[in-house]
Amino acid sequence: MLKKINLMFITVFNIGKIKYAPGTFGSIFACLLFFILHNFLSFIYIFVFVLLIFFYSLISITGSADSFSIVYPKEIVIDEVVGQFLPLLAIPIYENLYLAPTIYYILFSFILFRFFDILKPFPINYIDENVDGALGIMSDDIFAGIYSVIILVLLFYFIGA
Repeated sequence: MLKKINLMFITVFNIGKIKYAPGTFGSIFACLLFFILHNFLSFIYIFVFVLLIFFYSLISITGSADSFSIVYPKEIVIDEVVGQFLPLLAIPIYENLYLAPTIYYILFSFILFRFFDILKPFPINYIDENVDGALGIMSDDIFAGIYSVIILVLLFYFIGA
């Protein structure tokens, strides 16, 4: 029973089983979830929520590793959800720089995160190839999220929003 719950969790309610671009759909899910949470909860609650997801992801990926035939199956999309949440969690920074509608920040966060997650510039590609296990699965998306935050902050600071 716990294994089924873990599989539903790491595939984000079977979004990871979508045939084409499951990571993109996982990121879209994260953006929609953030938009809903942002309207009802304060930043600190969303931050704690993401931390809990991250730590439970490490546990559930490790516990479900034998359910997949390859080391990093495309069905696991919880890493995209956590990685996508990083630039979304930085929205208070963007909103302090400029007062554009939140949906613009969410859209730019999505585009940049997917760009870095697909392109995998250094050190994301190194992490993706050399770090094994649950931490390896999660880390490349964490770094893609960090890159997205940095670029978005610079973009909104120098160009404006």
